[in-house]
Amino acid sequence: MTKSEKPTATKKESSVIEINKESLDEAVKFINEKANETLYRGSIEIGEYLLKTFFNGDIKMAASKNPKKQASFNKLCEREDLLVNPNTLGIMVRVASQEHFFQNKKVNTEGLSYTHKASLVKLDNDRKKISLLTDCIKKNWTTRQLELEISKKLKELSSTNGPSPIRTAKRLLKRMDSIFEDVDSAEHGFDLDTIKKMPSGKRKDLHDYLNNLKTKSENGKKKYEDLFNKCESIIADILKMQSEETTQENKDNQTESTTTAPLE
Repeated sequence: MTKSEKPTATKKESSVIEINKESLDEAVKFINEKANETLYRGSIEIGEYLLKTFFNGDIKMAASKNPKKQASFNKLCEREDLLVNPNTLGIMVRVASQEHFFQNKKVNTEGLSYTHKASLVKLDNDRKKISLLTDCIKKNWTTRQLELEISKKLKELSSTNGPSPIRTAKRLLKRMDSIFEDVDSAEHGFDLDTIKKMPSGKRKDLHDYLNNLKTKSENGKKKYEDLFNKCESIIADILKMQSEETTQENKDNQTESTTTAPLE
């Protein structure tokens, strides 16, 4: 090599792996599946733990949307060192209770992702939920499609239900209790000795007030009788509904046990 010649540097070309779209799709699918498996397994384990530890395995209590449910669980959610969002914890425990409901009803949930199940907790644990679940698996709905169907169901319920029957009954009970308390206290306000000592003008005013009260009491008696009859009628209807639901559940269980019985 002469002085005028300069050494040539050898560059190693970096090896670049080219991946086509199909391979990228496979990679995304693999990563998402593994991430979902981990998330699903962890969420189920946490939900089961909460159901057992804070709700004593009571699926009805755990499935309740009442914000006052189980004070100890609420205290857990208030902890600042808790890494999981309280709303997420609430969904986890409701999914766990929902799983027990499906198991008790022998419902096959294969084909549902955790997000599907988390969406279904918005509905009560009943035959309508099972029917929607069946459609979801059969028609291979995405979580988004299932959410749309659940929204439709909830809108149907809100439009047909109208005012809450429970709130109406509680409001009437409260008002009646208040009236009866006033009547009980009024017993001490009609003392005859006190009335005798009243001036004649005041006694006339009392006479007019009592006549008015008597008329309203007569009208109220009719209304209370109507309310009494309505209560009896609705109670009978509720007992009939419960009886029909029990009969239908027994039929469903008999059908399931027949279809799952081993062939000889």
